[in-house]
Amino acid sequence: MSRRRARTAAVQYIYAIEFGGKEEPYSFIEFVGKPKKDNDKAFSKKLIEGTIDNLPYIDALIKNYAESGDDIMSLVDKAILRVGIYELLFLKETHPIVAINEYVNIAKEFSKETSRSLINAILDKVYKGEYNE
Repeated sequence: MSRRRARTAAVQYIYAIEFGGKEEPYSFIEFVGKPKKDNDKAFSKKLIEGTIDNLPYIDALIKNYAESGDDIMSLVDKAILRVGIYELLFLKETHPIVAINEYVNIAKEFSKETSRSLINAILDKVYKGEYNE
């Protein structure tokens, strides 16, 4: 079992809360059936809780980096970016390039083809600490 499934479950949870789904993360993770190992479930829960705890800050970064504005960004893309930014800035357990690649691959699975470059660009800017003024 890879960490990608744990990341995917976290992205799905963050996406689901946009529609009022705020059940306990572990029961959600079990429901989507992605991470099978306990350490992957714990990693997914850490991503979920950390993303939610830091959402205002993360959303401000997304708004800063999204050149056309985050209001026209798909909710899937926003969920991928939220979890990805949390992992890059707060967890730092995975090499940043690997983490960015993981979220781009999640975008390949769940989002439009054009979203991959957007997600890659924003996560890369966050990693490098570049700011749009």
